[in-house]
Amino acid sequence: MYGRRKMRTRQGLSRIQIITLSFLLAIMIGSLILMLPIMSANGESTDFVDALFTATTSVCITGLVTVTTATHWSSLGHIVILLLIQLGGLGTITLMSLAFFATGKRISLQNRLLMADAFNLDNNKGIVNFVIRVIKESLMIEGLGAIAYSIYFIPHFGFLTGSWYSIFHSVSAFCNAGIDLLADNSLIAYAGNWWLNIVTMLLIVCGGLGFTVWNELIKGFVNQYHYYKNGRGKRLKNTLSQHTKMVLTTTFALIFGGAILYYLFERSNPNTLGSVKNSQAMLEALFQSVTTRTAGFVTIPQANLTIPSVMLTVFLMFIGGSPTGTAGGIKTTTLAVILAEVRATIKGEPEAICFKRQVPRQTTRKAIAITLISVAASVLAVLLMYFIQPGDMTDNVFEVYSALGTVGISRDLTPHLTTAAKYLIIVCMYLGRVGPISILLALMRRKHHANLKYAPGNIRVG
Repeated sequence: MYGRRKMRTRQGLSRIQIITLSFLLAIMIGSLILMLPIMSANGESTDFVDALFTATTSVCITGLVTVTTATHWSSLGHIVILLLIQLGGLGTITLMSLAFFATGKRISLQNRLLMADAFNLDNNKGIVNFVIRVIKESLMIEGLGAIAYSIYFIPHFGFLTGSWYSIFHSVSAFCNAGIDLLADNSLIAYAGNWWLNIVTMLLIVCGGLGFTVWNELIKGFVNQYHYYKNGRGKRLKNTLSQHTKMVLTTTFALIFGGAILYYLFERSNPNTLGSVKNSQAMLEALFQSVTTRTAGFVTIPQANLTIPSVMLTVFLMFIGGSPTGTAGGIKTTTLAVILAEVRATIKGEPEAICFKRQVPRQTTRKAIAITLISVAASVLAVLLMYFIQPGDMTDNVFEVYSALGTVGISRDLTPHLTTAAKYLIIVCMYLGRVGPISILLALMRRKHHANLKYAPGNIRVG
């Protein structure tokens, strides 16, 4: 797949370079727009580094902010941020494709391959219909989320403000951006509000599952309906691919496993879950488990977490969501593939098996490469933070993994970052959105080797 992605366009750029540069271009344009005086609430121009930080966190759907979104930006600034979030969530290539659809222009083979690469698909078969479905389904889910939010926001903030809050937070939650207009402490004031918490979690999970998984689930439920109605069609479990089964299994294992651990780690902590009733404690533990996998909204002060919870949060941020979705991290399927390979090694099996299907060797190699490169990037970023950002090292590590995982939660460090640290976190957010391995592929020139095989060696490990 790497070789196919490195095929160059007529302009001399590979498709992976076009994708990475498109995000960079969107960030730079967004930064320049946000610097305009009319974008800030006080009518003054915003510093370049803060405008760049805000544009990056929006396009890279992260959620870390150096200035309070609700109070620093004007209404026009909020609209620009929302558009940048939507652009980052669906992807620049997706919205560029929308322009082709709107003008009725023919989609060339090169553009079809570009769209397939943008969604990390193996081929471009049916890619035009797939992209159209992605756009329609995304807008539909965001619309339903806005309606659900409006049930609370409109009675409390009035029709106009409540409607705007509903739209903004629905897009932000679905795109896993975690940027809000409510206050400077995210959803902590709404920790006991079951309706807002459940709506937000559902939108986060929908965005994090991935577009390909939605399509399979929709088709699967249609088949299941026909199966029960007239005995024809397939059972849901028989219509789902190995990929979708891995995504669903890993996602829900991480969500509920994480929620149980957060509850155990924090129930006796008076600064988090120890001071609330049991039902709310369970709700906050579940929300924390969902949001740490790239969403960015919080109902628990992250600076008050115990060390075991901090370690669990860093792990979940590193894993992230699922491929072809709006989440970051190394992805759930990467973790599942590595675990399958470990299991096969321990049991002495020749191939990794998952859901009665063999895991391709190329997939395993890619999963290992993604994990190791992400670990190397995070270690390097943490070391740099040690030299440029004074303060508690736990906060620095937390900030780096939050940026690289495009999560957007912080232990109250982001507003106090030094200028150098801001630029480092900006780079981390960008790497987290496009992927460290994509950056390496865009920068490196692949060498074409002859079809040559070498004799096997004998290396002892372990």
